[in-house]
Amino acid sequence: MNLKDKKILNIIVGSLGLIFVIFLITFWSSRTIPSNFPMGTNFVVEEGESLRSISLRLQNENYIKSALLFRAWVSFLGRDRHIQLGVYSFDKPLVLGAVIKKLVSGNPDAPLVSLTIPEGSSYTDIANLIKKELPNFSIDIFNKKVLEKNANGKLFPSTYYLLPSTKEERIVDIMVETFNKKYSTSFSNSKIDAPLKNKEDVIILASILEGEAKTSVDMKMVAGILLKRLTLNMPLQVDAAKETYSKRGLPVNPINNPGIVAMDAVFNAVDSSYLYYITGKDGIMHYSKTFEEHKRKIQKYLK
Repeated sequence: MNLKDKKILNIIVGSLGLIFVIFLITFWSSRTIPSNFPMGTNFVVEEGESLRSISLRLQNENYIKSALLFRAWVSFLGRDRHIQLGVYSFDKPLVLGAVIKKLVSGNPDAPLVSLTIPEGSSYTDIANLIKKELPNFSIDIFNKKVLEKNANGKLFPSTYYLLPSTKEERIVDIMVETFNKKYSTSFSNSKIDAPLKNKEDVIILASILEGEAKTSVDMKMVAGILLKRLTLNMPLQVDAAKETYSKRGLPVNPINNPGIVAMDAVFNAVDSSYLYYITGKDGIMHYSKTFEEHKRKIQKYLK
């Protein structure tokens, strides 16, 4: 056997040896149950979790030995998108294959509760909505945590999936975390122009838009009008925030919890020649340049 053939043989032997070692490690990992497997516990798959996130939590919480092997096995089976949101109970230790089978079955032991928060909901509205879905939920504790954490205006309107046992403070945190993520993703490069001073002002004005307009087009138009009034030091005088009739400037706090569309309208306000607006009985918004024109439209569309 010449030198070249020996090199080829060594490569083949080495490769086979490596494959064998990988096989042994894989087999051992798949058949070995962690010594501190958390029997009698629940594993929760939450909204928006990736396969990587799930696998790492399973490993860190000692349900499995290898997150990498878990992901490889699930992906090989083509089941990486079949892990359903919910609670998975583990009453006894399971090998890796059994853990995978349980999670990809599509049948969690207890489904998460679906909770949809509409745009423009006040934090008290949100508390009442949650109470309908989670009987053990405390409205008083929730409201207290919202105020303690200065979370009013940042309880992002969306659909959430919660454990029936989720605590009030955790729900507040989840909604605020979602708000921060959405805000940074959508508006991280947006400039806050005068007369607004900071993100809090953006939230307050967006909350007013939720109460004053329904469509994205009207929100942008109304945003431009209200920004102009602020610049001219005019009272805002909006029905959604009664205090704006007796004092100039924005309300001290958000009047509700705005969504992305309303916040986008603040950053993309339409600069027009209008200074007044009303929503007629026909549901359509009517704009005016002067107070006299505004009064005529009140007579025409509201009387």
